[in-house]
Amino acid sequence: MIQDSRAQTILLIAGEASGDRIAARAIKAAKILAAERQQSISFIGVGGDECQAEGMQCLYHARDMSVVGLIEVLRRASFFREALKRVTVLMDEEATRPDSVVLVDYPGFNIRIAREAKKRGIRVVWYVSPQVWAWHKSRLPELVALVDEMLVIFPFEEKLYRDAGLANAHFIGHPLMEIIDDEAPRYSAREDFAVKYDLDASRDWLLIFSGSRPEEVRRLLPTLASAADQTGSKHNMQPIVVEAQSIESSYYERYLLTPLKRFRDHDANHELMHHARLGILKSGTTTLEAALLGLPGIICYKTHPLTFAIGKRVVTLPYIGLANIVIGRKLYPELLQLDCSVEKISAVAEEVLSGEAEFRTSLQGLGLSLRSPGEPTSVRAARAILNY
Repeated sequence: MIQDSRAQTILLIAGEASGDRIAARAIKAAKILAAERQQSISFIGVGGDECQAEGMQCLYHARDMSVVGLIEVLRRASFFREALKRVTVLMDEEATRPDSVVLVDYPGFNIRIAREAKKRGIRVVWYVSPQVWAWHKSRLPELVALVDEMLVIFPFEEKLYRDAGLANAHFIGHPLMEIIDDEAPRYSAREDFAVKYDLDASRDWLLIFSGSRPEEVRRLLPTLASAADQTGSKHNMQPIVVEAQSIESSYYERYLLTPLKRFRDHDANHELMHHARLGILKSGTTTLEAALLGLPGIICYKTHPLTFAIGKRVVTLPYIGLANIVIGRKLYPELLQLDCSVEKISAVAEEVLSGEAEFRTSLQGLGLSLRSPGEPTSVRAARAILNY
């Protein structure tokens, strides 16, 4: 056994629910690797329930950091300035100065942390690259200058960064594939799953994912739930509102105008998707989860009109859904802003259901290119974090 008595302190910033989950798996793997070397390691920073469960000291909870859109960020500018100041002070204090800074996605805030770390000569590892290939490609040179090691989760990103001058960019596999591969052997029969969660096994399930941020739920849930109720009634499907663990369950009651079945077990979301027939999905990581689990669906998105107008000017891709980006074409219909209405969602649902078999066939094999080329993704991330 290799012994290393030097303790390491890692400053980790995971400001969103999706980042919290994959960061927690990397923390768990890092603790195992450190223990093998008899090395002490501690994590401090920003994360959610899962990072806290792995022993990380959270200065701020991810639910407090998670906002979407320029207007929404401006409304909370003072909070983010204070958070940036507090994290910067931590880097300045001798007792708390980290050995490495690990940034998990969350580019708007994390690029500022990277700048401060670089000024202080602290090693920067970025896990889950900012999607500069879709927006703000002008940021690529700065990221190359600021980041010591970039851990990317799509194969094409490795070449993008290396061509830009960051030799230490590595495709380590998509963390979703590791999670799904771990979970899939434990999936139960649909009937048993229905009994466990009090679902109607006699009907197909129509899932509603309205987002992991309160602002998203406020804007989307009334419309998505009404459309699901309408489609469900026509096709004898049970609509199910899938709640995010980052949002209090009582919050959904404000915007759920139609009394629908609600599901709240984040650890079982993938199994629920596996058993479902159709999803109405807020644009984001959920769309890729659906695609990897073979679930047809519709991508919906609403934000402040000014935020959307600004986004259209910087986004360079013909679609916004992560699933469509990975697939390379608009397989999942996208209904944005005013098009995200009960009438249009219901109409498009008919189209998707009528071509369901072809839709599912198009999703087969999607995850093959996203698996880690070697050790599990979380282990490769842990090795980079610890600089082993």
